[in-house]
Amino acid sequence: MRDSVDSYIALQLAELEGCLPLVGAADQEAVHGARLALRRLRSVLSCYKSVLPDVPEATGRDVRWLARSLGEARDAYVLSQRTALWLDASEAWLSPEALHEAVNQLLAGSNEMATRIGTGKRWQGIVRATRQALLPGTAHSAAREIDNHPSLLEVAELLQPRWETVQKSLDSTKRSLEAENGHPDEAERNEVLHGARKDIKVLRYSVEAVAQVLGAGATAIIQPSMVLQRLLGEQHDSVAGQAWIKSLAEMPGVEPLDVEALQSMELRRLVETEASLHAALHSSPIPEPRRMLPS
Repeated sequence: MRDSVDSYIALQLAELEGCLPLVGAADQEAVHGARLALRRLRSVLSCYKSVLPDVPEATGRDVRWLARSLGEARDAYVLSQRTALWLDASEAWLSPEALHEAVNQLLAGSNEMATRIGTGKRWQGIVRATRQALLPGTAHSAAREIDNHPSLLEVAELLQPRWETVQKSLDSTKRSLEAENGHPDEAERNEVLHGARKDIKVLRYSVEAVAQVLGAGATAIIQPSMVLQRLLGEQHDSVAGQAWIKSLAEMPGVEPLDVEALQSMELRRLVETEASLHAALHSSPIPEPRRMLPS
């Protein structure tokens, strides 16, 4: 298993090194690629902490900073593109110039954040320190050789706690979606769904790292995880979109009726997404890792 996990870690670090110089040029696909590599790396570090070398606390803080910074840049970009689509969907806007200016400012802010990250030197030290901590060399100790040939049981037992965390999150998500008259605290409800999305990512990427060991069992876990992750991501984007659209009311030149129209469009999308999510929670269960074991 260590060989599989180490290869996965090395791949994510190489992806980071390839993407981050392009991030400095405000290449949004590179921002997405770097952010995804960090998500995968952090998921593996979380799931397989017991079998991986310790990462220095300072390096861990730096990794979290890089992930947060890339996330802010990417989220601003996604929000700008999402709102631009809403604007293009109608020609009845009362303040189109002000609305497009707001979107352009959001996109410019995303590009500025990306440029600062990619042209700075900090990320190079982060990648180097992470590699040194997790992949210090190629020499194998006797204990490491044993780790290279784990049983399916050992892998399933490491994944099992992550799966159980996901099940608790999804149970909370179901209750939030099925609550009569909605969840009493909308912010808390959205946080529950966002937490479920993050938990699913950790499980999915942790399974990806040991797919060779799990075989067909990996696909059985990854596929429903992808379905739920996509819908939870759409729900989160819609919530973020509504919050930003609400802030447009404070921008000069934006007509209140335009804000109301955008809010209405985003709300319809949110309702549709949550209906699809509710259905998927029942139709796309994520199988238990222990069930991957031969009977």
